[in-house]
Amino acid sequence: MDKMKRTGMKITGGLLALTLFVLPAAPVLAEKLPGSAYSPVQLEAVQTKEMTYYKAGSASIPGNIEWVTDASALKFLPLSVIGDVTSVVLDGGVYWIGTETGLQRVDFSASDTKDIVQYMAGPRYLYGGDDHVTGLASDGKNGIWVRTASGVTHIAMPEKTLHDKSFIYEDLVQSILDRRGMVHGAGFTFTETDSTLDAVNYNSATGVFTSTPTTSDNDGLWTAMYAMGEIFRYKALQEQYGTSPASEEQAEIAAARAATLRATKAVLLLDYVSGRGNGFPARSYMLTSEASAATVDNSVYGYQSQNGFWFQNFVGPDMINPNGIIPSMQRGDGVAPIGYSMVRVTKDAENKKGSTLFPSGGTDVLNYNGLGLSQAAIDELNLTRPEGQKLGIDIKTRVGTSVTGAVYQVLPVITAATNNNDAKEDKTTGLHNKPLFQLTAPVYEQIPSFFNDLFPESAIVDGHIDMNQIVYKADTSADEVDGHYAMFYTAYKYLIGDSTDPELLELKALIEETTHRMTELILKDDHYYIEDATGKSTQWSRWFAKYFNDSVGTMERQEQWKSKIGVDENGDDALSYGYEDGPLNALQVMAALKSASYIVAESYPADSAKYELAYEQAFEGSYSKEEPYINGKGYMAMAQEYIERRLVRQATNAYSENDNQPVTMDNVGADTNTNATLHNDWTQYINYSDEELGWFPVFILVTLEQDADRHAQIVAAYDQWYSNEVREENPFYTFLYQLAHPDKTDVDLQSAVRFLYRFPEFQIEFPVQWDRQDVLYIEPGDRDDYKQTNYALAPDERRIIKHNSNPFENDSQTTGANPGYNYRSGSIEAGSVFTLPYWLGRYFEIIKE
Repeated sequence: MDKMKRTGMKITGGLLALTLFVLPAAPVLAEKLPGSAYSPVQLEAVQTKEMTYYKAGSASIPGNIEWVTDASALKFLPLSVIGDVTSVVLDGGVYWIGTETGLQRVDFSASDTKDIVQYMAGPRYLYGGDDHVTGLASDGKNGIWVRTASGVTHIAMPEKTLHDKSFIYEDLVQSILDRRGMVHGAGFTFTETDSTLDAVNYNSATGVFTSTPTTSDNDGLWTAMYAMGEIFRYKALQEQYGTSPASEEQAEIAAARAATLRATKAVLLLDYVSGRGNGFPARSYMLTSEASAATVDNSVYGYQSQNGFWFQNFVGPDMINPNGIIPSMQRGDGVAPIGYSMVRVTKDAENKKGSTLFPSGGTDVLNYNGLGLSQAAIDELNLTRPEGQKLGIDIKTRVGTSVTGAVYQVLPVITAATNNNDAKEDKTTGLHNKPLFQLTAPVYEQIPSFFNDLFPESAIVDGHIDMNQIVYKADTSADEVDGHYAMFYTAYKYLIGDSTDPELLELKALIEETTHRMTELILKDDHYYIEDATGKSTQWSRWFAKYFNDSVGTMERQEQWKSKIGVDENGDDALSYGYEDGPLNALQVMAALKSASYIVAESYPADSAKYELAYEQAFEGSYSKEEPYINGKGYMAMAQEYIERRLVRQATNAYSENDNQPVTMDNVGADTNTNATLHNDWTQYINYSDEELGWFPVFILVTLEQDADRHAQIVAAYDQWYSNEVREENPFYTFLYQLAHPDKTDVDLQSAVRFLYRFPEFQIEFPVQWDRQDVLYIEPGDRDDYKQTNYALAPDERRIIKHNSNPFENDSQTTGANPGYNYRSGSIEAGSVFTLPYWLGRYFEIIKE
């Protein structure tokens, strides 16, 4: 269990001493990209909201507060529109207006007109989400005391720089949001150790956060974001403090380096925990001692409630694999396995058949993106199975029906309850009721000792990480691969560079090896996917042409294509499952190839040239639309169809929902797809997770591609994404757009900086009050459950999200006053949403302190 005490900028003596050994003599300096014409935004200290929460009746509420309970100070609005105003305080030219539905701060002198009126409601600002303000009082320091029937909140407004704020996010990560170097949100508890203070103040010097971080679905992606931010932090601080930094500055640089290496190693480790030795990147891993890794009877045969496709390692001379090895995981170099890993019993392992990829693909297992084993894998495993226990014959699971009868698959776990029956979740297995089949994978290599320092001593045996304590998550997504390549590239180019530091050189060698292995895995047999222990692609990591473009040629010949509707000769939806993913995944694989060519140029020069040729193929004409499909060819053209493919998918969905009739004003229904189709509004069909994922390959390509024509094509592709992202005013996207257009001087950097100014210090997932009169609301997007605001609210006025959620959606609505609201526990996100764009902006001199 990790604890965090508010430490601010205090640097310990031990860390100070460490700087003597880690600071290079000649740091690589932060710099703009060549041809940059923009001027950096000069940052300044701004008033930042800091809340203290007092429950009604608390003895810590100051007794000398002079509450204002009338609206007499409000002079600029007519009486006819202030009927719900309960209290007004005018303090230094700023109006604090308490109402029956929340608190407003009105400052006509605000430097950004969007900040003139700031709205505060819900439990983040008003105690327990009680929005009926009964009294206000100035604190004499630009802040306000706010009273409701449920309690009192003190909203302090100290001036802070963004650099000051960054320490809070770093402290939280290092102390409570770090799980062996992996960084993401977690549940927390907060304890005030000063017994005389009956209140909750997350900034309290005597307050302590406690957390036990657990596995996350995409540990590598979230940690890669944090690691990239830390890399730019480390380099930007070196630039800022120069060659002769003061002692505290040395310590800050050392802390940045330590955080950088820890997070970078944590992501890199995911490519080694499986022991497969083929570049397979795990989504996450756990130690068997973690609560999330527990099974019903503490055996690999018992049910695990932590869902996913998990494998437990069994390594050692006595560990005999009970199954054969599927063809694609056999090695021809004479290296023998040192053990095996066995899939754990989970809902997914028992039940995940997946969706069909191609409308014309039939019921073959390869047409499903679930966990069913390929026929080649089944055939190989059956060679060592006795009669009466053959997979696909005696042991199989029913996953559906077709016109020809039942559809069966061999899923990774088949039990007595699911054998020759419908696939379902079976929690009854254990030592005395073992599954009839559990998939295994070979373990060929030990985890390098380079990663030992990420683990507790209890996990180190004979100088190595004890792989028998490792449970890893497979079924890796393209999300993970996306993050891994971006972090490898960032670490290789900006952290390591031409350093001669021994630790960085060891890191360099491992990044080269891992990048080479993963790229070879993707390109193996020209299949353009990450293959798993099932003998086929994982659910999402696909980049082959047919996945995106199956039957596109046929669809283009149909009359409906003129209305952006993709159907076959019978008028039925013919779009492949991956059709709309084409532009994103094209950029992903292009970035993987380009960065791999760059990273392995020294260590694997022949393969570096091979990757460059595969990358160049993306710029050769158009992509294939019918058999034979050529993987990688013309992918740049596909990358430039981001908007077009969303319009086609949206219009085709509307067509299907409208009884296979094109939508017109005469037959339009209430569905979001139909309305958006009529208005050609592709922004209603956005997957905001894709926006986030698109950032990483674009960053690689715009900073690495030197050919002017190719660079222009990449930028043109990203411009389509940014045409929606610009509405979000998010520096994550705005700063990338500036890097893509270094010659532009009219990019709205100020709004991006405002996002950082208004970013909450603590990313606690409070419910939010969305019932406001200062915004217009529009219908939900295709993926949304709730209405949307017509513009992006400031980050401190909306729900806490990563970049992968719709910032306009009115989700997490507060349910009203709760006098017993628990401010001492909850969920908190890591500050990577702030730290990555902030430090990237500092490094590339888009912003400066």
